[in-house]
Amino acid sequence: MVGTLRTALLAAVLAGVGVQPALANAEGDPEEKPDPKPYRAQASRATPGTPEIDGELDEAAWALAELVTDFVQRDPEEGAPATERTEARVLFDDGSLYVGIRAYDSEPDKIIGQLTRRDQWSASDWLTVSIDSYYDRRTAFEFRVNPAGVERDMYRYDDTWADDSWNAVWDVATSVDEEGWVAEFRIPFSQLRFSQAAEQIWGFNIERVIQRKNEVVQWKPIAKDASGWVSEYGDLVGINGIQPPRRLEVLPYVVATQGYTPEDPDNPFQTGSEFQGNVGGDLRYGVTNSLTLNLTVNPDFGQVEADPSVVNLSAFETFFQEKRPFFLEGANIFSFGLSGSGGWEQLFYSRRIGRRPQGEADARDGYVDHPDNTTILAAAKLSGKSADGWTVGVLDAVTGKEKAAVIDGDGIRHADVVEPLTNYGVARVQKDFNGGSSAVGAIVTLTNRDLPASLDYLRSSAYAGGIDARHRFWDGNWELTGQVLMSHIRGSESAIDDAQVSSARYFQRPDASHLTYDPTRTSLSGTSGSFSFAKIGGGHWRGSVRSSWISPGFEVNDLGFQRSADAWRNGAWIQYRDVQPGKIFRRYYLNWNGWNHQTLGGERTATGMNVNGSFTLLSYWGGWGGVERQLPGLSIQTLRGGPAMKAPAAWNWWGGFYSDDRKPVAFETGTWGWKDEESSTSAGVWAFVAWRPLANVRLTLGPEYSWNHDDWQYLTTEDALGSTHYFTSVLDQKTLYLTTRLDWTFTPNLSLQLYAQPFVSAGTYTAFSEVVDPKADAYADRFAPLEEDRLTYEASTEPDEPGTYHVDLNRDGETDFSFDDPDFNFKQFRSTVVLRWEYMQGSTLFFVWSSSKTAYNYTGSFSPLNDFDALRQAEGENYFSIKVNYYLNP
Repeated sequence: MVGTLRTALLAAVLAGVGVQPALANAEGDPEEKPDPKPYRAQASRATPGTPEIDGELDEAAWALAELVTDFVQRDPEEGAPATERTEARVLFDDGSLYVGIRAYDSEPDKIIGQLTRRDQWSASDWLTVSIDSYYDRRTAFEFRVNPAGVERDMYRYDDTWADDSWNAVWDVATSVDEEGWVAEFRIPFSQLRFSQAAEQIWGFNIERVIQRKNEVVQWKPIAKDASGWVSEYGDLVGINGIQPPRRLEVLPYVVATQGYTPEDPDNPFQTGSEFQGNVGGDLRYGVTNSLTLNLTVNPDFGQVEADPSVVNLSAFETFFQEKRPFFLEGANIFSFGLSGSGGWEQLFYSRRIGRRPQGEADARDGYVDHPDNTTILAAAKLSGKSADGWTVGVLDAVTGKEKAAVIDGDGIRHADVVEPLTNYGVARVQKDFNGGSSAVGAIVTLTNRDLPASLDYLRSSAYAGGIDARHRFWDGNWELTGQVLMSHIRGSESAIDDAQVSSARYFQRPDASHLTYDPTRTSLSGTSGSFSFAKIGGGHWRGSVRSSWISPGFEVNDLGFQRSADAWRNGAWIQYRDVQPGKIFRRYYLNWNGWNHQTLGGERTATGMNVNGSFTLLSYWGGWGGVERQLPGLSIQTLRGGPAMKAPAAWNWWGGFYSDDRKPVAFETGTWGWKDEESSTSAGVWAFVAWRPLANVRLTLGPEYSWNHDDWQYLTTEDALGSTHYFTSVLDQKTLYLTTRLDWTFTPNLSLQLYAQPFVSAGTYTAFSEVVDPKADAYADRFAPLEEDRLTYEASTEPDEPGTYHVDLNRDGETDFSFDDPDFNFKQFRSTVVLRWEYMQGSTLFFVWSSSKTAYNYTGSFSPLNDFDALRQAEGENYFSIKVNYYLNP
């Protein structure tokens, strides 16, 4: 496998640029093809004087600037002339770039400009200015505005990817008149990155969206079947005599929080009220023209939306999206997916930094005040891209030693360390070649902990790193990619034992002869790698073949997110697409996927295929659907460290449709289902409704209901009668929740956002069985039911405690082991209300109200009306915060 990958990577490097042979004329000389239309926009120095940003374009400098015209459609009729005229002009001075755009409209009363908070998409008309100031044909800065003056900015990278978390400080003003609408941009050079060349040439494009027509027009057309985006831009010329400015931005903050929580007279930590104050700040500094340093000290993320509720009954950790601004901005540089594992598993998972403390305090028959999160003392990020194609990113963060306060049964105070002082680091470098069509890169991550003796079950250090490469050829429509990684963790015998028996690898499995479980280990190492060959552009067809491996010892969860190891995964994908409008469809896609997964010991864990598709009608309604077939395989996770268990073949399906999102009311709904060939089944339905009663108000509702009948849900593992026994049960679980969001924008700089989610999930466990032959051909032969002669139930005498099951395996009248009744009913409500006011450019005031309620019982009953009513009456926690930051640009 490693040799195959090495050969593929070598072939990718040696493949060259993919130059096509020149045509020859009758005399044998190469025939010169006519150059395509040159897309060159001319920038002019702003004279006399620089424009005032008022959305009028009435200064003399605009009249003297060269026109940018001849926009053509990308949608709905690719290549056709735009139905409305668009004209642009470009100016510059020593400090800024100015772009003025006149969007003519024959029906100005139908121009759509919805008022939302900054960076929020809406079904509006839009004007977009895109600038590849590196001129590397790979990265670009985008600035967008709608007629209501709502700003959006975005950073494009790797040609086709976009990072909408990037935020710049820039000006734009708009106006609407009888001829259409106008946008006047001022983009400071401090927000761009460019060389010190006397004459600048930048990649450049302008795009306009006419929402009522669903029309997208561009100055430099980008074909729908193009494999690139930034690489398709035209050129902006004429900028000269400018120097990259010194870049220093400081954003100090102060925050005050008042909390109201349930009061417990017996618990000295639950007084019903608490107050916290904090100060900190962010700094952004241009170390060089290409490198930017971002520094945050004691950051506060109180304005960030709460995570959704979840009940996780699987062996794996739940993945939560990053929402904190410091870690979101520029996250693309550090993005490095694990080999063939999909989007969730990644080498760098920033949610590890500032996580909930991993240790638990000893109550000593008293009370504990446990911190919810680890304090980030400071974090620094150095990132950028040079003019010669080097992309660099370095992030380092230090989290503090966290202590839980304890008052024991005698009233004596203690402070138990629950998270050690920890240093996290990640470094990424990548070099582009051949005009961005090829690249080679490397990445390193590290975690170092200053462990006290009480936390020696945590790893003391963890390191991971590797290299990756890609090469595009044949007009950029084909691509080879590959990567190789290594990991190494260190710690006490207890810490490395936990890694060996974790759900990612289960070294203790009794039937895994290719795994070696050693409880005396103090380190663990592994490798991972992947290779893919894909068609990514050109014509109707796309596809790829891929292969990857993760060795059993590979482990990156200290700073990454990894669910499983010990895997060899192979797959293929084929797509047929038609993006040109026809008699029925505006566009459609048809896909086929096939895969085969196995452990490195040859145990086949997954083999299957699916067919799926999606479409958009001429009316802009659309839908999707698919069906999947999974063949029988071995599940190595079901028994949580026990032997692999034979899993039945299964069918999986999904589908849904959506309406035209230009309308005041738009919706989307879908369903999914899964059923194996024995008796397990699960299904769900969901919907999303968006209602805009006013141009500045948007309400969305997202209900979802799912049910699960699992005939072999893992229950427990017990040592009894001199051997280990594994037990499953039938689980019937139902889940219902409603995600609500309200966006009310008063001005482009003043807005109110509400997030609220009531959630209830309940499950009952019945038909307990012992797994006696996990690989038996007949499904029934894999289990031995626990009948009444071996299982008794003892009800709890306490209303808030579960009952107990007692098991007599050999029917000798003695209990061999007991376990709590696993039935559950979990209810939770979470909400966040944020009033955001950008009172000065770059400076913001936040008012935040965060609320949470949780209730739990052991009945297993599911009655949504009663459950939500009980949740309404439950005591909750409410936190009110005021946060203000102030933007300084000395």
